[in-house]
Amino acid sequence: MFETVVPETVAPRSRRLFYETLPLAVALHVFAVGGGVIANVWHVAFPSQSPKLFAAYSLVEPPPPPPPPPPPPRPAATVTQVKPVPQMPLVAPTVIPDVVPVVNNDPPPPAPQTEGGVEGGVEGGIEGGIVGGDIHSVPTPEPPPPPPPPKPEPENVVIARDEPLPVQSIDQEFPPYPQDALLVGWEDQLVVQYTINKDGTVSKISVITPPQRDEFTRTTLKTMRHWKFKPYFGRDGQAREITHQLTIQFKIAHVQPH
Repeated sequence: MFETVVPETVAPRSRRLFYETLPLAVALHVFAVGGGVIANVWHVAFPSQSPKLFAAYSLVEPPPPPPPPPPPPRPAATVTQVKPVPQMPLVAPTVIPDVVPVVNNDPPPPAPQTEGGVEGGVEGGIEGGIVGGDIHSVPTPEPPPPPPPPKPEPENVVIARDEPLPVQSIDQEFPPYPQDALLVGWEDQLVVQYTINKDGTVSKISVITPPQRDEFTRTTLKTMRHWKFKPYFGRDGQAREITHQLTIQFKIAHVQPH
């Protein structure tokens, strides 16, 4: 459109100027646009408060202090030697007595003898000796007789009638009351003898004093066959059997009404 109105003398020169100034114009536009963008985005603000300070701390436990120095050695004790005090020599007395004592070198007369020994001591003998015995020997007392050996413990230990047993029971249920005897109100008693074996079981059950009715005998023997005790050991640590007699009474407790 512009080419149709511009004279031909100006057109070639304008195109050349246009192409020469085109890069500069583009650069100016780019700088202008970039400056506007930067002016809108760029924000410079100075801090109103001082910056925070941070300090680093170590949580590692400090090493233990070094041990105290050893105490200085004690000075060696000095031993002071004490010089012995010289003893004075024994000097004979210089005073001469007027009377010189007479020294009798004869042996003393024998002490009067009494019946059974010498009066006043053991002169010419030995203390505790025998009158008329040998002076060079002392009578030796006879040793006491040895104690008698302990009696061996019997294999079967017998316990008196109705006395407590020396062992603990494991199962010792009392014989139940016969139902027929309980209904009619019968009461009775019997004495039995039994043996506790080495393993604690019961055997050799026999009736020493029978009851008046056989019902009490049957229920007693049936129950005692199941009794069980702990084994009994003697003084030597060996198991022993126990024979015991026991009185069993069957009585009905009569409760008084209130």
